[in-house]
Amino acid sequence: MDENELRDLLSKRLYIELQLFKDSMLRKEKGDIFQSSYEIEIYVNLYEIFMMHIGSLDIDTMRRLLNLKLGIMEHLYQEWLSRDDSFFDELREFACDELGVLSGLWNLDCGEEEADGKRSDKAA
Repeated sequence: MDENELRDLLSKRLYIELQLFKDSMLRKEKGDIFQSSYEIEIYVNLYEIFMMHIGSLDIDTMRRLLNLKLGIMEHLYQEWLSRDDSFFDELREFACDELGVLSGLWNLDCGEEEADGKRSDKAA
């Protein structure tokens, strides 16, 4: 096979993998589909990334991918899940910092207690 035929075959394989995944999702109950939304998003994103970059794959890489006995997208999804995700840590840090900022705004807007523990009543 020439390079274009291999590229076409790999594109078809990835498309079939995506369609089989879609079919497996559509056989689930609505709640289960909702719970799988992250997995669905990753599969779709992986497919789109592959389609954007399939033109840059060399012939040997395409042959090796086509000879894999496992699902390419399933394997990459599982590998992705095993990676550390710093998103939660970044969000937690941001949220904690913002809570401090918000509490400072709240104190300014609502008045603060005096040193003796009494609230100062200030008319607006």
